[in-house]
Amino acid sequence: MPYEHLRFVRFTMKSGIVICLSLFLTFSFADERVTEQHDIPYKGEEELDVGIEIGLGKLELKSNGGGKYIMQSEITYSKALYKPEVVYKTVGKRGKLRLISKQIDKSRFWGHSKKSSSANVKNNYWQVAMIETIPTAYNIDLGLGKGILDFTNLKVNNLSLACGLSDVVVEFTKSNKERIRTLVIETGLGNVEAYGLGYANMDRFDVECGLGSTNLRFDGDLNRDVKGRITVGLGSVDIEIPEKYAVQIEAESSFLSSMNFRGFREIEENIYRSKNWKSAKKRIYMIVEVGLGSVDIEWID
Repeated sequence: MPYEHLRFVRFTMKSGIVICLSLFLTFSFADERVTEQHDIPYKGEEELDVGIEIGLGKLELKSNGGGKYIMQSEITYSKALYKPEVVYKTVGKRGKLRLISKQIDKSRFWGHSKKSSSANVKNNYWQVAMIETIPTAYNIDLGLGKGILDFTNLKVNNLSLACGLSDVVVEFTKSNKERIRTLVIETGLGNVEAYGLGYANMDRFDVECGLGSTNLRFDGDLNRDVKGRITVGLGSVDIEIPEKYAVQIEAESSFLSSMNFRGFREIEENIYRSKNWKSAKKRIYMIVEVGLGSVDIEWID
């Protein structure tokens, strides 16, 4: 083999080894995950305002089982892709907590942006446990990912949830000790399942479903009559209601939409009431607007 050709082969082999090693180190660093703990002690606050914003990742929220800490959390994330921010301050006796997951742009890797990759959900995992002894307002915005939000034992006085493309489960398994003025759920392309809405202790609800799906289950004991609005674009909303509650629906739909109101009778044009309207002790009033999507109501025990 000619000497010049041999030198070229050796140079190519060395270059290949260097490139492979560089790529290995680059992507190993990108996959490096760390875990942080953030605990905020309780110092006499009487109210709490919580804002959570996670563009891509997984959020688990629940009660911390006591009153010693405003919040206890564990955040596992990729150092190369995310930068979590935990900000807490007090104004008088009111605490304000902000949890924000900021993404670091890694689009320089082969011109490929990782921002839209669902594989990175595992690289941004938030476990948050909140105080259960003081009234709290929650404003939660989830972009793409998963959410498991258990509000059991928490004193929730306001709840606004924007789900985007996320799959989210919302749950109340016991009666909320605070009164929610308006419970808001917005779904884009995601899927939301809300259970125990009868336990939520709310005055009103406002649900918007774009292209995704939403399941609303009103199990639990209503404290009072409830009013709400459900707006559906191209998505689907399934509503499960215990037979002990009466329901009135004011429906607005197009000829391309689908609405299944089994167990109702039309009392006026586009106004429907369940057959148990006179005998039921608690009532749910709904305005339902459907574009090209569907709304189905199912009666449960």
